Amino acid sequence: MKLYPDIQGLLNGLRPIRRVTVSEWADKYRYLSPVSSAEPGKYRTSRTPYMRKIMDCLSYKEPYKKIVFMKSAQTGGSEAAVNFIGYAIHICPAPIMMVQPNEDMYRKVSKGRIDPLIEMCPELKSRVSEKKSRDSSNTVNQKNFTGGVLFLTGANSAAGLRSVPVRFLILDEVDSYLPNVDNEGSPIELAIARTETFPNKKIFIISTPTITGMSTIESEFLETDQNYYYVPCPHCGEMQRLVWGQLQWEEGHPETALYYCIHCGAGIEETHKEEMLAQGEWRPACPELSSPDTIGFHINALYAPVGLGSPWKDLAGLFLKTGKNQNKLRTFVNTKLGETWAERGEAPPHKNLYNRRENYPLNTVPDDVCFLTCGVDVQRDRLELEIVGWCADKRSYSIDYRVLDGNPAATDVWNQLTKVLDERFLRRDGLEFPIRLMAIDSGDNTSHVYNYCRRFSTQRVIPTKGQDGLGMAISPPQQSKVTKAGKRIGNIGVWNVGVSFLKIELYANLRLEKDSDGNPPPGYCHFPEYPEHYFRGLTAEEHVTKIVRGYQKMQWVKSYNRNEPLDCRIYARAAAAVAGLDKLNEKQLKAMVKAPLPKSESKSQPQETYRQVRTIWNR
Repeated sequence: MKLYPDIQGLLNGLRPIRRVTVSEWADKYRYLSPVSSAEPGKYRTSRTPYMRKIMDCLSYKEPYKKIVFMKSAQTGGSEAAVNFIGYAIHICPAPIMMVQPNEDMYRKVSKGRIDPLIEMCPELKSRVSEKKSRDSSNTVNQKNFTGGVLFLTGANSAAGLRSVPVRFLILDEVDSYLPNVDNEGSPIELAIARTETFPNKKIFIISTPTITGMSTIESEFLETDQNYYYVPCPHCGEMQRLVWGQLQWEEGHPETALYYCIHCGAGIEETHKEEMLAQGEWRPACPELSSPDTIGFHINALYAPVGLGSPWKDLAGLFLKTGKNQNKLRTFVNTKLGETWAERGEAPPHKNLYNRRENYPLNTVPDDVCFLTCGVDVQRDRLELEIVGWCADKRSYSIDYRVLDGNPAATDVWNQLTKVLDERFLRRDGLEFPIRLMAIDSGDNTSHVYNYCRRFSTQRVIPTKGQDGLGMAISPPQQSKVTKAGKRIGNIGVWNVGVSFLKIELYANLRLEKDSDGNPPPGYCHFPEYPEHYFRGLTAEEHVTKIVRGYQKMQWVKSYNRNEPLDCRIYARAAAAVAGLDKLNEKQLKAMVKAPLPKSESKSQPQETYRQVRTIWNR
């Protein structure tokens, strides 16, 4: 008999919640789209058995309120989060929020994962509002469904994190979040505050880790009982964790890689992995930290099922390709081993850098440079800047370091800076190089920096803001207000710079040495015959451990007061990242040599080369 909708809704509300776990729901209802999955079709938890307990801890009948998952890439964390969303919509509807590092990422997740999840599951499709051009109930960042709503937002938007209370919260890739969003504090704390009104809340925190002492997911994981997945040896049956040190191969032949049992020493072929995973179990490394509210898990790429991740021989090959490149090795440790990278935060002795200076003239471009950037540090009575040339292998040449006298609140010093931007720098073959991108620190004299940057294309001049806890070189720009005489006159995109991340990278590069034949390695930094004070300023800070509110925290402290050369180099490096240094391949970078400037910013006449008249150490 057909009932009226309100009566049917009442009966649906009185119906008891089905006792089903997230993994059981996924196995029964979830279908993977060919758009986002290497194995489209019916979802099978048996492909990644280690994900079963993680997902089931997210089930409504489990007591855990916070589930932490520290992982390598391609191990199933994102799919578990999507399964949790589908489960919540279908089985226990309530307000849900999923937070990605930025708007671009949440849009990709919404279109590439959430939309296919709903479209390919009739049980969800019948509950979620249909997409209509004039209906705001099913959009990229909001999906209304019977009994609740799903919000998708970026961690770089305080407004998005301040939306209505939510019962279920998913924080994805937290190590890429800004440490402070719109001057309102940690985006994680802002988001978690949305769950306070729900005693039966669930918070799922997922991420690949970054740097030891700076990694958010690491600090969250260390506060849990720290579960690792143990699997049996197919030869002796003893249980063990899969760790990188037990994967071994013949020298120079990664295709011979075998995993050697830590108990019996027998070599294990990867063909045994499926059986090993099926018989595995989670074991806490710190049971004394066990809590009824919080549980943590860790997994690395060695566990990835054949066909879904990198085979052991490929992992061995990737490791060999890192060579002595510390940046590549750090990426491998983070994304394949799911571990934090322990950086050496101390600066190399400045005398070492001073003694290895090279005899090349200022304001000229070496033959292997692909493009130039400029980093500008704003002080009370001057601007300091460094012009840096970047090579395809991330080597760098300091082209010139300058100090421009003048109050940044006046116009004269900014006119001097424009002359620098207009310059062309000659190479021996007569080719002229412009400054491809100039990055200006907006921490001081913010309104004047914004007003200056608005005069130029964002492809020539950008304002930047240092974020000590940002685990990457840069993050997409955030809109900030621009004022003049106390009145708002517009907005400007401000690029956040991971200053700690880039300082650690710089110090690692400064410690590199040329080989016995005099060949510099990738990342090597070349310097002309600058005075000793420059190198003292370049190495003016140290990365040390301090106790903050009872917790260990890595902080930068000055060992020399004049650190402007360090700041200028960091902002020049950030400009290089925006220009494409980290994304473009060698061929594309070399093509930048003759790439034209944006037409709106091309200058009709190159200016006469500006010569350094003084520096901070010889005024």
